[in-house]
Amino acid sequence: MKLRKIIRWEFTENVRSKQFTIMTILLPAIVGLAVFAATRALGADAKQMAEPPPPVIVGIFLAIILYLGAFMSGVMTMYGVMKEKQSRAVEMMLSSVSAWELMTGKMIGLGLSGLIQVTAWAVTAYFVAGLFFPVSLASLSLVHWISYPLYFILGFLFIGSIFGTVGASIKDIHSGGAVGFAGMIPYLPMLFTALIVQKPDALWVRIAGFIPPFVPSVMLLRIGATPLASEGTRFVPAWEIGVSLVSLAIGTFLMMRFAAKVFEVGMLMTGKTASLRELWRWGRRGAS
Repeated sequence: MKLRKIIRWEFTENVRSKQFTIMTILLPAIVGLAVFAATRALGADAKQMAEPPPPVIVGIFLAIILYLGAFMSGVMTMYGVMKEKQSRAVEMMLSSVSAWELMTGKMIGLGLSGLIQVTAWAVTAYFVAGLFFPVSLASLSLVHWISYPLYFILGFLFIGSIFGTVGASIKDIHSGGAVGFAGMIPYLPMLFTALIVQKPDALWVRIAGFIPPFVPSVMLLRIGATPLASEGTRFVPAWEIGVSLVSLAIGTFLMMRFAAKVFEVGMLMTGKTASLRELWRWGRRGAS
């Protein structure tokens, strides 16, 4: 019951914020209307291209939108944790709820609002692309429809746990140091997007797809960059998708437990930024 209330509170507060309104409603609407107005003004010069984009392009584009949405929501989690730490209001909250409930509720609530934000941007992107290409979601397979939401949800919880850990362990945004780089770890595979897309079956790519910090970005790109089984000889085996999801689920649970312990200690220690060694000790032992 307490967890449900925390989730509802975090979700409601975030949805009501000005930042959410701008990023989820105003900005997509402005972009969509601007592109539509430009195509109307160009007239015949802006006709649709005859050939639709390859299904691979649609898959990769959706993968990038989903991952960036999870990443942005993770950053919001970090700022939310830091704000509560500076206000000291969390001390009263921890007297009635556990650190696990508070951290989990915060991440799930922000994750739900992040899902709405990603959906709004995906719809806008689909509308804009439809002005230039005969885009159809029929090119996506059942694997895409099932795996993408799972990777997004688990990926957000994992990324949110990392950023929540960072937010609870630093004094302010300018004093993160080495700890702050921890939040960039899940983003590393995105730097190799071109290589992953060109060689989605490379051994190093397949191995990275089973390591929890890299699973969401690597697998989203691999599935998006691989032709459907009915259209080509290459496709991501079902067992690899299943193993990667199980690995990500286990890693997410452990990371959330770690984040809750760091949250419990870090929230009670203002004016201090933890070193990596201290961060590890907080996550192992908690406040006990």
